Amino acid sequence: MLGAEVLFNAERLIAGVPLHFGNGVMWALAGFAAYAGVRLSGRERAVVLKAVGVAAILIVANAVSAVWLGLTMQALPEVADHFVEVADRALGSPSWVMGRFVQDHEAYLWLITKVYTYLPVGAAVVAYFQLRRSSTDGFPRHHIVKSFIVIGAIGPIVYFLFPVVGPAYAFGNQVPGAGWMDVWPHVVPTSLEPFSAVYSPLAPRNCMPSLHTAWATAILVHALRGPRLLKLFGIAWWVCTLSATLGLGAHYGVDLVAGFVFVLTLEAAMARPEDGWHARRIVTVAGGAVAFAVILLASRYLSVPMAQSGHLAAVALLGTAAIMAVAYARIARPAQPDGAAPRRPGDAGAAGGTGATGDPALAA
Repeated sequence: MLGAEVLFNAERLIAGVPLHFGNGVMWALAGFAAYAGVRLSGRERAVVLKAVGVAAILIVANAVSAVWLGLTMQALPEVADHFVEVADRALGSPSWVMGRFVQDHEAYLWLITKVYTYLPVGAAVVAYFQLRRSSTDGFPRHHIVKSFIVIGAIGPIVYFLFPVVGPAYAFGNQVPGAGWMDVWPHVVPTSLEPFSAVYSPLAPRNCMPSLHTAWATAILVHALRGPRLLKLFGIAWWVCTLSATLGLGAHYGVDLVAGFVFVLTLEAAMARPEDGWHARRIVTVAGGAVAFAVILLASRYLSVPMAQSGHLAAVALLGTAAIMAVAYARIARPAQPDGAAPRRPGDAGAAGGTGATGDPALAA
């Protein structure tokens, strides 16, 4: 794989074109598929081909998402940033606050920019812990790669229902000359008369909900099922990603809340599939879907009352996120027999583990 990357990029250097990475991965996947088809059989062949298929789906999904974002720029000339910015005042305009903070702390700005840019690396770390024994134990029924694919398949649909470009674009100079006013992150707008407005087609309408928040939250919830070091990694990655979404001006605070509720709704539908669709799961998924829709509708049609509500709207938004977190945790926690003491994640044979290994990172 590395050899193929070196050869392809050496040719690009000679031709004087920008470097591009990924050809090595494609050739490696093709090689694995060919090897499995020729040399392996039975369970080993099925596991390798499934791994290749999952990787191929991720590559295709990335290409499809690029096309999808291009469509939002061409099909949605008007954006609703004025509405979201006004609604976001209920949370204290966190993008403006964090934007000023990171501009004054260059080291933290560098860190969160790297985390934001290399989001797939965080998922790869968690995937390694979850899938490293899949060749012998089989794939877990629910893992981080599945979550990423589902989030990426469903989330962009909302972009067409609620087109938003983000504060650094609409209220800053991310696209020079395109913003309505160059005030981010130093001056919070004061107008209470939001309206949809035409924006440059050079920026994707990919803010509502924040899928970076959704993916980082998926990394977090999967990491919390692993060993202690992975838990700490997931928490740090989540904090840095949320800091980046706000501090880089990519999202408003309401986007983050919507993304958090969105992903926990999906995770509640997928976690512990062996438990089936019991009443608690049905209520949580339905309630999460309703809460997500209400956040979108309120941000569009009740933005001024939200901004003028004092702490009421903030409590409602953050309270909804907290309720979803608790509801998801109740679904994701392995059920205990009546009278049984709760098991620690590291206990051998803990419920939801993998049998003899007792590895919580491979729990379904």
